[in-house]
Amino acid sequence: MQKIAIIGAGLAGALLSDRLTDAGLDVTLFEKSRGTGGRLASARLGEFSADLGAPAIDAQGQVFRSWLALQQQKGILDAWQPRTVGFNGEVRESDWKWIGKGRNSSLTRALIGSAKLETEKRIGVVWPDREGVMLRDDEGGVLGHFDAVICTAPAPQSVRLLEAVPRFAHIAEESITDPSWVYLASLERLPGKLEGVDVVESGHLRIARISVESNKPGREGCVIKVEMDRDWSEANIDLSKEQVQERIRCLLERWLQEQLSVITERTHRWLYNCSYQPVQEYLSLWDVDTRIGACGDWIGPAGLEGSFLSAQDLADQLLKS
Repeated sequence: MQKIAIIGAGLAGALLSDRLTDAGLDVTLFEKSRGTGGRLASARLGEFSADLGAPAIDAQGQVFRSWLALQQQKGILDAWQPRTVGFNGEVRESDWKWIGKGRNSSLTRALIGSAKLETEKRIGVVWPDREGVMLRDDEGGVLGHFDAVICTAPAPQSVRLLEAVPRFAHIAEESITDPSWVYLASLERLPGKLEGVDVVESGHLRIARISVESNKPGREGCVIKVEMDRDWSEANIDLSKEQVQERIRCLLERWLQEQLSVITERTHRWLYNCSYQPVQEYLSLWDVDTRIGACGDWIGPAGLEGSFLSAQDLADQLLKS
């Protein structure tokens, strides 16, 4: 195999790209969004930025922890131990975490490196034929043939892309995905309850977490991020961004007991914020006959660490073959 296509430029796709390009393979990534990152995506708020997805990267296992420490040594990541409290004010213990330099999406950008990246490109068809594995965009245009195609998209989007390997499509169908609404705001000043605090979590019936984004190492401004819990997000999933933005702001101000001094704000709906398998059987998927594979947290363990482990496992299989 020499010419590889990867669908999705989140952590799994970027890490797989890094492994394969290091081995001398020709890699092209296709990403439906304007930038890289997936759940490590970042967003602009006026002259500042915030992490739109995961606020930081946690590590439970030693393999992932060691890899993150290596990225820190390379100057790609910063270590961060946030000052964390509960919504009732009690101080909570917090482990060391990692964040991207400037923004979390800088990690995926660094991993992709010299690989070809095509953004705002939605894939519609993945199908093997005599010339290899053909890709078409969502309008039917042929994007070319590849020696192998790897899907790292979220499970609900992967079902259609993996139709050529029905057992893979079935695994994607079995995956459970949770939504999440996220609110970002650049403020004139920080509310009193958030002074001297980096993260607020645990104890609120609707808000899952508040992060003071501007308190992260290397960040600027006065920027906060609010993540709503799964039940609230699911109950409000079909509302407009404007409606959700107003509801979140009201809930936040009620807890803060003061009005926000908003300069600019935005709301984002993560339809596939968290994915996991009810019964985990594989770390990654690879079919040697069709040369189609998949990796991501919906196959192996959940979360960013699951994406990392899944991508490493698939890279090992591909390079062995």
